[in-house]
Amino acid sequence: MSFIEKSDTVISLSENEKRVLHALVKWPALSDQAIHSRIKMKKSTFSSIKARLRERGFYRKYFVPNFPVIGFDLMHVLFGNLNRFTTYEERMRVAGDVIQSFKEDYLVMTESNKAVNLSISSNFTEYSKNLENFFKIYSENKFLTKESMKVLTFPFEISRIRSFMDFEPLVAKVCNLDRNEEAEELIIPTGPTDIAKLTTAEKKVLVGLIKYSEESDTLIAEKVGVSRNTVANAKRKFLKNKICFPKIVPDLDKLGLKLLVFTYRRFNPKSTMEERNEAIKLVKEKLSPHFYISKNLEGILVSAHTNFEEYNKAHDEVMKFYLKHDYITEEPVTLQFSLPNIAYLKDYNFLNAVTKILGFEPDEF
Repeated sequence: MSFIEKSDTVISLSENEKRVLHALVKWPALSDQAIHSRIKMKKSTFSSIKARLRERGFYRKYFVPNFPVIGFDLMHVLFGNLNRFTTYEERMRVAGDVIQSFKEDYLVMTESNKAVNLSISSNFTEYSKNLENFFKIYSENKFLTKESMKVLTFPFEISRIRSFMDFEPLVAKVCNLDRNEEAEELIIPTGPTDIAKLTTAEKKVLVGLIKYSEESDTLIAEKVGVSRNTVANAKRKFLKNKICFPKIVPDLDKLGLKLLVFTYRRFNPKSTMEERNEAIKLVKEKLSPHFYISKNLEGILVSAHTNFEEYNKAHDEVMKFYLKHDYITEEPVTLQFSLPNIAYLKDYNFLNAVTKILGFEPDEF
């Protein structure tokens, strides 16, 4: 049994509903039969609870492309504070359409005077075109602060993605459940990566899974113009070869969480990622980040919390460890978002980037 801190968050779920939600988040690639067998629950009970949780909007299903395996080389992070004398509505009126047109962006969130954009690209030139347009329109309209926004680039070959849409530890904490075994990790690779060879039909299925993540194989086949067997066979290949993988994302508001924290750390050049393994374990245990990427000199993470006090306690413990071992030389940069007030311009939208790299248009399907 692995240790996990308990949460005092009150959520409107029964114990069985908590068990089912946690199991769905923990084993997104398993069949319903496999999941209800693992948690020792009757099939009828499991099925009715699963349907009820979905109807109430407690979770959504996504298929996530394994970025370097299908040809992406870089992940980009744009973050910072915006001019507090401008409003979200004003910024969207002027720049909303431009930001929506950036195919490389897959997560864009803002709240009050702060924002975070996460993007993927096959080369830095493609992303730079978006970046120049963004800074041009935001500068001309005085949306930026003097410090402006910071841009980070994480080449997949030299970066480690420790967590990506991994909400299982957080759900276990919020639901006060013991983690008797670790969740299965589908790791986005580090180092040189061979690009998967896909047929045209398989590329169509991949796009279909991303666009219609919660639909049946039959409907996906109909939408992308292949047979149901082609969809089923492609899915098996994708999962076996880690070309894409399913993720279940819980609704953080419905779980009673109030705070989302983006953290950027610069590391002491004398330390390496391998030397910081104990710190990584502590970060995962205390902060339960659902997004966590780093390279030798810097890293970022995104974590959700019940309130500021809970976050601050966990943050202090992590900071003491980092400072004790001289892993960092300066205070990390944090952006704190009120979860109920976050506006998402894009919410795990991989479709445009994937269709672009595979040579399709989004409206083809």
